[in-house]
Amino acid sequence: MSNIQELLYKLVSVQSDTGTALEVGMAEYIFALIKEQKYFQEHPELCGMYHGKDFLERPVVWALRRGRSQKTIVLTGHYDAVGLEPYGTLKAYALKPEELKERLKELDLPEEIKADLESSQWHFGRGINDMKAGIAINLDAVAAIDQAEANILFMAVHDEENLSAGMRQGATLLVELAQRYHLDYRLMVITEPHSRTEADRFKFFTGTVGKIMPLVVAKGKTAHISDVMKGLNAAVITSEIITELELNPKLCSSDLGMTTTPPTILYARDLKGTYDVSVPEYSAFYLNFSFLKSKTAEHILGEVKAAAQKSFQKVIEKYQSAEKYLRKEGSSEAGEAQAFLPLVYTFEELQDAASKNNARYEEERDRLYEEILAQLQVKVLTVQEAGIQIVKEIIQLSLITEPLVVVGFIPPYYPPASNSYLPQNSDIFEDRLEAVLAETYGLKLDKEAYFMGISDGSYTSCTDRGGEEKVMASMVTSEDMYHIPFEQLEKLSIPFLVLGPWGKDYHTISERVYMPDVEKTVPELIRTLVEMI
Repeated sequence: MSNIQELLYKLVSVQSDTGTALEVGMAEYIFALIKEQKYFQEHPELCGMYHGKDFLERPVVWALRRGRSQKTIVLTGHYDAVGLEPYGTLKAYALKPEELKERLKELDLPEEIKADLESSQWHFGRGINDMKAGIAINLDAVAAIDQAEANILFMAVHDEENLSAGMRQGATLLVELAQRYHLDYRLMVITEPHSRTEADRFKFFTGTVGKIMPLVVAKGKTAHISDVMKGLNAAVITSEIITELELNPKLCSSDLGMTTTPPTILYARDLKGTYDVSVPEYSAFYLNFSFLKSKTAEHILGEVKAAAQKSFQKVIEKYQSAEKYLRKEGSSEAGEAQAFLPLVYTFEELQDAASKNNARYEEERDRLYEEILAQLQVKVLTVQEAGIQIVKEIIQLSLITEPLVVVGFIPPYYPPASNSYLPQNSDIFEDRLEAVLAETYGLKLDKEAYFMGISDGSYTSCTDRGGEEKVMASMVTSEDMYHIPFEQLEKLSIPFLVLGPWGKDYHTISERVYMPDVEKTVPELIRTLVEMI
């Protein structure tokens, strides 16, 4: 068993479900592995666990192997993994790769999985692919590569599968370490796994897709169902907006030869707490919006607002059409024609209105934020649920009585990032990697401008701080609930590569990783990069 495989099996054996205290145990285990290395026994001041303001006290683990210069390469990855639930009756084996492989052979699985189970090149287990293989590769590199010109900084972060709190925390650590040890960051390597269809083609990425989550909250007018024409159903408003946005190809973005998938709804419901015979007064939804550097989050907010205005007008016209029909039929339920306007506010505009209408708004808003933060800290609410509750209550604090729609953002936010937009890009590294892959392993290279699965690469740079601060002003949660350190990201501006092993079936019972990449290809590419820095 190779050293990397031994490290990998050790890491997999420790459960580290994302968003839980199990991540703390994983961090402590990684730090213990680092302290076993001779170099860090001799230089204990060059490694540590960095604690930021994390509600679970999950640390960023780091270790710095000094070179002969200030030039530095950062090797990073996340140590959290998704849960074991998909394994069902095989949960007990999910963290034991060799035993799991034998148990999986007993199941009726697709032919591709069966073939990989019979191969020594594929190893199975929870987190083995996403992404403890990358952590094992990085740990081995910081232990094995010595006498280098460049410094090697190992960094393992938490929460990537959830809100990327670890990498947002890690950005501050990187700035502090640069100041303390006079480090000149030249490149970051994120050893996140990749998907490919051919064994003889290796893939890496020089950027990462952006992700933002617009939140839409509608306030209608409640009415008993026997008087439905006297009300305005908030769920109908949000349904119409969803129809306008869902999988709309006009909302995709393209850049550097790549195009995102269209937006899709992740959550939608009315906000009634119990069943009753009245139409919903409030309804909300949020959606996933992927985008590239060719589009800004501010532009996306404008697109969502325009869709909301168009859809709201359609709903008003639908009510007017129904009322016209009832009046024609002589129905006593026709009532008076509703004269609602399609009011659509951004979250900033809502706050401005609340401040004008309510003299006690700021005091009441601050109290609301404190109450919701307390609920977040004990996990009574998710950050997304908190966002919905905040908007609903601020609508009420605004004293606006008319129906309206509010659009804003909720966490998480992953800004798009690309080396092509940085002063120092990664072209020189890419050309050399292509040569090594061909000469050493006979592999062809597929280089892509964006990693389309979102990654911590979003928090390596900031090329438009003013624009990003506008985005955060539209974030409905407070800075205490969700924070991105754009000032630190602007200082860093590190080019990065998403360069990790081939993996399959992320987050499923058949999650697996291609060991030739883990033990040979990726370590050799990292060694090449270290030599080039």
